[in-house]
Amino acid sequence: MLVDGSEWGAWKGYQLPLSDEYVSIWTPVGTPMHWRPGTWILERHSLTYFWPHAWYTIHIGYDQQDGHFVSGYCDVVLPTDPYTSTSQRLIYVDLYVDVVIREDFSVYTKDQEVFDRAAQRYPLVEQVRQRSFEVLAWLEEQARQWSGPFAVVPRRLPLVNWEQLSVEEMRAAWRAALQ
Repeated sequence: MLVDGSEWGAWKGYQLPLSDEYVSIWTPVGTPMHWRPGTWILERHSLTYFWPHAWYTIHIGYDQQDGHFVSGYCDVVLPTDPYTSTSQRLIYVDLYVDVVIREDFSVYTKDQEVFDRAAQRYPLVEQVRQRSFEVLAWLEEQARQWSGPFAVVPRRLPLVNWEQLSVEEMRAAWRAALQ
């Protein structure tokens, strides 16, 4: 969602019950991604992470052939609801500034100008300016170190048949991928 309450994008994925501390959504290659500007078909596997009450979400893309990390994208958002592995719909409000991680794991931030324009139009955005940029700087550092929330993100996607696995099999594959 955008700050004005309108939907910016929507897609369907599979919740992976990997942890009670965060919610992880796997979106396989070929999934239609519906965005306000148009719909496109996902060309790489994707994992999205949500932490309850966090000011960010993390989206990671993996190569469809061998599962290696291709890109990462961290949205600074309004704190999310306390989602669980049984939640049917996960919604977040994007605050426009982002951390981007390239395939070589270099990191940069973007869209500060978009945030500034939104802050002029929406008082809420201006009210959360300081916290948003603190989170942005923190995420950038965590991404560089692959620490904090990134510690639960594998650098290589170990499997692509998640929907066929038991919870125990998923968690075992996940633990192995993080070592």
